[in-house]
Amino acid sequence: MIDLLITGAVIAVTAASLARLFFRRTSVDVVHALMGVGMVAMLVLPVLPAAVWAALFVACAGWMGMLALRRRPAGTYLHHAVGGLAMAYMFAAAQEHEPTTHLISTTHSPGHAHGATLTVVATQPAGFAFPLVAWTLAVYYLLSAGIAGTDLLRSEAKLATATELVLSLGMVYMFLTML
Repeated sequence: MIDLLITGAVIAVTAASLARLFFRRTSVDVVHALMGVGMVAMLVLPVLPAAVWAALFVACAGWMGMLALRRRPAGTYLHHAVGGLAMAYMFAAAQEHEPTTHLISTTHSPGHAHGATLTVVATQPAGFAFPLVAWTLAVYYLLSAGIAGTDLLRSEAKLATATELVLSLGMVYMFLTML
């Protein structure tokens, strides 16, 4: 149920972000639309190979990093640079792996009563090579969602802040389900 709610909310803010590009094209609006489309692709319909998405988000992170060096305050741009790297990480980590076969010995010691039998076990490699990075990014986006939520409570509801809240919660959800 929560997956449908998150997916629906991400699709809604992505559509709003794409529509917003017709009226205003700031770098943050472009990144919100790109992140939304990438998240929809990850949650619903992968229209491009994962490696292409990862490369696109690395380029987005580089662009946001350059803007952070040139503009002040740099916090928003750095946040979106982290977002680009997080999306690239997720797409890179989400690539499907073929099951591998390992021979596992069930012998516990040379004198064990069951003998030296071998069992063939099909295993699936872990989705994330570095779970600590995934956990760190999940916590980062949980904090980001909290900040966006309090910003919505303190001021009039803004589309960019609501978008940030939904995309941050979507990132938390995706990291937790992929771990």
